[in-house]
Amino acid sequence: MVYALVFSIIIGIIIFLRLLFIKKSIKNIKYQLEDYNNFRTAKKIDISLSSRDIEELACTINKHIEISRQAQVKQRKAEDELKKAIANISHDLRTPLTSIIGYVQMLKSKKVSVEKQDEYLDIVEKRAKVLQGLLNEFFQLSVIESPEYELELGYVNLNNVLCDVITSFYESFNAANIVPEITLPENKISVIGNVSAVRRVIENLLVNVVKHSEGGVSIELKKEDNKANICITNLVKSLNSSEVELLFNKFYTVDESRTNKNSNTGLGLSIAKSLMDKMGGEISAELIGDRLTFKCVWKIAIK
Repeated sequence: MVYALVFSIIIGIIIFLRLLFIKKSIKNIKYQLEDYNNFRTAKKIDISLSSRDIEELACTINKHIEISRQAQVKQRKAEDELKKAIANISHDLRTPLTSIIGYVQMLKSKKVSVEKQDEYLDIVEKRAKVLQGLLNEFFQLSVIESPEYELELGYVNLNNVLCDVITSFYESFNAANIVPEITLPENKISVIGNVSAVRRVIENLLVNVVKHSEGGVSIELKKEDNKANICITNLVKSLNSSEVELLFNKFYTVDESRTNKNSNTGLGLSIAKSLMDKMGGEISAELIGDRLTFKCVWKIAIK
């Protein structure tokens, strides 16, 4: 009986001490959480007691801390992008508006000849159309990026669509002194997509080429395994690799183009990417030397 009593007392003391250690660890976790929640530290929970349950608790808390930290980083990034977007939108809208207001004020002064009046009215009309185009692109991007927006997919003859779009750019290429090198396959290539969306993607890429190309434009359609690729390459000496990574970001524009080309909104490539995503395709940009290549990839249609 005495041995049993002594043994029970020893076991009781061990359990008591164990509970004290556990309580101490829980308090330690509590204090660390308070420090973290009050922004006094950014460290994760650290424990000194070797207990599986306490370790699992600490690991679970640390996972939530990491998730919270990533969410905060993502939120800050989104806020920064929103600020940049607002600044860029303001710039893009203010430029044609300022021009329109300036010419209207000159017309109202009644000190302008009849010939100049007609010239200024033409300029005002052009600036108003630029403004209208900007607003349309802002609206289209918001619609396309909406989760509710879905494209009706079907078979698309890439050869026909690409040739049709290239033909429609004849005057634009000619005005920009661009003679593209075009490579098309002999056989027809059909993909899964949406005709209007495919056309819009190609148009946006070619508009980008006309605005920013410094020569050496090539357009190629080819089939690789079960996918079809359209590669549009042009010379761009003023672009660097860090900018290439941002080309598909909303409202991003290269400084040189923003200062000299008021018609550039920076939304065209973002719209192209959103449409490719909706079609289940891929779009990418790669800069090798001073040659920039946009690559669009679709799944081959199997009839």
